[in-house]
Amino acid sequence: MAQLEQPLGRMLSGLAKGYLHLLRTKLQHLDIDRNYLALVLVENNEGSITQQELAVLLDTDKVSIVRVIDYLSGKGYIQRIPNTEDRRKHSLVLTQKAKLALPEIKQSFIEINEIALKGLNHSQVSELEQTIKKIKSNIKENIKIL
Repeated sequence: MAQLEQPLGRMLSGLAKGYLHLLRTKLQHLDIDRNYLALVLVENNEGSITQQELAVLLDTDKVSIVRVIDYLSGKGYIQRIPNTEDRRKHSLVLTQKAKLALPEIKQSFIEINEIALKGLNHSQVSELEQTIKKIKSNIKENIKIL
């Protein structure tokens, strides 16, 4: 097996920081600076997604998702609607403010992906996706072991 010049986590962290910097710069006129994907996922499942379901989609824990929702609701992008059958559950609904921002957020994802993937052909992008999925799977398997 080939060895990396530096730890994989550091490489991926640097990549994520750069990507987020480009995204924040592109969307700097909005009054939010993170959690853009959460808004897209709520839009895709609007009216039928709970905080717990969003946590699963974002592959994050309950405490972190509460912070995400608190942040987005505090900024006026999401509302929690209590479930009439189970008051512990809340459906997440976008506000008009979020609905107006989402087309630009989604377009920004497309544009930044194009910048990041410039020079890679379709098969290279597909291979990258598969490689990232495999690395994620390897890490998840070993979290249980360690």
